[in-house]
Amino acid sequence: MRQLSYIIEPEAEGLSVNAYARNIAGLSRAFLRSVKFRENGILINGQRVTTRGVLHTGDCLVFNMPNDRTQKIVPAEGPVSIAFENEDIVLVNKPSGLVIHPCHGHYSDTLLSYLAWHYRLLPEQPLLCPIGRLDKDTSGLILVAKNKYAAQQLEGQRASHTLSRVYLALTEGHWSNQSKSGLIDRPIEKVPDCFNRYQVSDTGRPSRTEYEVLSEFSHEGTPFSLVRLKLQTGRTHQIRVHMASLSHPLLGDSIYGHAGFLGFNRAALHSFEITCQLPGCQEATVFSSGMPIDFQKLIAHSSSIPYL
Repeated sequence: MRQLSYIIEPEAEGLSVNAYARNIAGLSRAFLRSVKFRENGILINGQRVTTRGVLHTGDCLVFNMPNDRTQKIVPAEGPVSIAFENEDIVLVNKPSGLVIHPCHGHYSDTLLSYLAWHYRLLPEQPLLCPIGRLDKDTSGLILVAKNKYAAQQLEGQRASHTLSRVYLALTEGHWSNQSKSGLIDRPIEKVPDCFNRYQVSDTGRPSRTEYEVLSEFSHEGTPFSLVRLKLQTGRTHQIRVHMASLSHPLLGDSIYGHAGFLGFNRAALHSFEITCQLPGCQEATVFSSGMPIDFQKLIAHSSSIPYL
């Protein structure tokens, strides 16, 4: 196995692995992507770390590179629900609780690992490049390109906003004295010194979400709503942050709302609809999925509240 090894000098004291690799070692983002998901891809003094690992003077930093310079997806047998497929893309219905990419703690129990197993007998393995991302909690549709041409085409559509995504969410409360549709235009930024948490802030990146309240319900006296959401931008946790900023966090959202709310053990968000031009086609195609079972069960055992 090819290795790159560095002894950390005093001027690099306190730097993260990512900062050292990019600014001192001169390594590319593509290189870091190729090693960071490997089980022993990045080591400090023999201990596996992420790119957020902090370096100290005298540390030995090692990168173990894959032989072919590409990220290896470990095939693993697991369920895959394919909604549509052609030679360029595969559209998958992702269940809640499944991560998409290999990451720390999830080397083979991922959507890409299950897809790699699904295609393991093909003479030529597809690329498997997800277009966009879904959180582990989020269920529903995700597009995966099967070759570089499709990936470039779809990423181009995503950048130009001709590829659109619509979500369904269950949110806390009713929308009394609030508009039941509109555009949330509130910048979002990462909360300083806080892992994986974001907030609305005037100094954040532009973030826009269209919303429409479809129905309001009551379950044993507790109000909640079904909301349709369309992303105009794609910031991390955008829907979750925007809904919480309107005092309607997603049911079960342990970061921005209340864990276990109405029995939800995940943030109640579902990727419901994707509109795109299939590579090589001029007309837009709309793909949609059904409402997830946990949404259906709660709604079925709740009473609908008519709009006044």
